[in-house]
Amino acid sequence: MKRKLFVPIMITLVSLLLIGLLIYSIQRHIAGRSFESVNNAISSLIEIQASALYNGCFSRNQTYYLVIEEKLADANILVQKATDSFPLIDLVEIVEGRPPADSFDVILDGELLRIECPIRNGDDETTVPNMVGVAIIQAQRLLDTVSAKDFRIDLVHGRKTTYGIPISANFTSHSLLDSIIIVLLIGFIAVSIFQHYYRKANTFLDTRGLESIIYLFEQTERISASHSRNVAMLALFVGKNIGFRGKKLKDLYIAALLHDIGKIGIPNNILTKNGKLDSCEFVQMKQHPAISARILRNFKEYERLSPIVLYHHEREDGSGYPEGLTGKDIPLESKIIAVVDVFEALVGERPYRDPICPLSAFQKMKSMPLDQKIVSLLIDHYGELVSFRPPRWALSYSPWLLAS
Repeated sequence: MKRKLFVPIMITLVSLLLIGLLIYSIQRHIAGRSFESVNNAISSLIEIQASALYNGCFSRNQTYYLVIEEKLADANILVQKATDSFPLIDLVEIVEGRPPADSFDVILDGELLRIECPIRNGDDETTVPNMVGVAIIQAQRLLDTVSAKDFRIDLVHGRKTTYGIPISANFTSHSLLDSIIIVLLIGFIAVSIFQHYYRKANTFLDTRGLESIIYLFEQTERISASHSRNVAMLALFVGKNIGFRGKKLKDLYIAALLHDIGKIGIPNNILTKNGKLDSCEFVQMKQHPAISARILRNFKEYERLSPIVLYHHEREDGSGYPEGLTGKDIPLESKIIAVVDVFEALVGERPYRDPICPLSAFQKMKSMPLDQKIVSLLIDHYGELVSFRPPRWALSYSPWLLAS
């Protein structure tokens, strides 16, 4: 009897061992994929923070001339105000040092990241010698920002990310009951698990860096960030009705989502001003499409979208900016974003004025130098917006939009 039980017992034990190895391998595989996702998210967040810091603080004529005139205390007061607009940065200052050749260098010191930027004039042509702008970020805050709860800072055994931050994964242990359930169901659900995992993992990889950028934007200027989410959803709606599909539709959505990211380099007092901007303030505000395009060019995955965001304030009659392009020279995606950008600004909620109804907004837009074919399409299909459901990969938008 015992001999008859030996074979099935051994088969059972071997099966359990193989399943255990399979579970361990899956965990290691998931940890490896998750590491790449977290690494991409952290890298994107560091680069967007450093790029915005350089463009908004250290590549400005005001900062440059204060340093050149050896008014270092005044220059430091000016750049330290940046900590109000950059929630991840603990300290910003200008000190003596060798400036990096590029826009910024990132140096790891224990659990702190040191971002070093050159001090340049607004045209990026002249660099202050022997002086450098420095910003300090805690590595743990970066992990917290990208919601990497399954990872921790591990200075001894951690695997290094792109900028040298060492992180380790926290493996999840399985109870006996979990193991028994897995043994009973592994044959029936293995295919579904792998299909679901790869679909979810790919979506995670595609959107994690983007979510991190939007998180940073929301912390800096919530009104514009909410506006960008709504503009992206409206662009998605118009793009689908025009006939955009697949990658072209997703590119339009991402470009619309990031079209105002350059406002991260515009002073908060201008962004949040209740009254009309004066001529000097308006000149500064008009820089945001160029800053948006410059930021996107720093990311390989978004570089192709930089012309779309650069020209979203161009107008059909050449009255727009930054280059005064006319109709046929403006990318179609930029025209779509221009139309829905204006529409959302008119019907959207703002602290300094009440929104107007869509019908009134449409009447105003008919007299504006926008692409009137796109305006007409939005008007003709606007009634369908209430039943429109964005794809799963789209971020959330304001609920009032569908009720307006």
